[in-house]
Amino acid sequence: MDMKDLNELRGEFEAMQQQMMQQTCDDGSCDMDTPEDYPDYLKAIYAEIMPPVKSGVYFSRWDLKRMAQQLDESFAIDVRERMFQKFMQWVATPDDFRAVIDQFSQNMDMKCEMYKEYAERYPSTKEIFDTKIQKAKNAKKYFEKVYVEFFTAEND
Repeated sequence: MDMKDLNELRGEFEAMQQQMMQQTCDDGSCDMDTPEDYPDYLKAIYAEIMPPVKSGVYFSRWDLKRMAQQLDESFAIDVRERMFQKFMQWVATPDDFRAVIDQFSQNMDMKCEMYKEYAERYPSTKEIFDTKIQKAKNAKKYFEKVYVEFFTAEND
């Protein structure tokens, strides 16, 4: 095997690696799969749960408003980030945060059920929706991690 063959083999190998990497990162989430460490739970949740590319679920302004109404909170429709901040500003105790987690989880479950239904109706989309469902499960786990990290006495 001479140097030309070796370079050609290396080029084919790199092209194959690039193609495999691109196939597994089609939705752009590969570089975002590992959650960062945040000093503030609001920043953590907003950065890790609110972006659909990370959580698999889009929380619309109306979703935030409905979730807040379930907890007897009310605020005007505004920019998502401000609405999220208003929704979270009343959280003062672990019980309050648990109620917020429950609302987000219910919303994620509802959307995951829709995803499952779409995947059954349109089998060619199953892989896409399965990825979103898995991300939603990971987002719920992340909520629990934030709860333990910021709202339990274990970490004091």
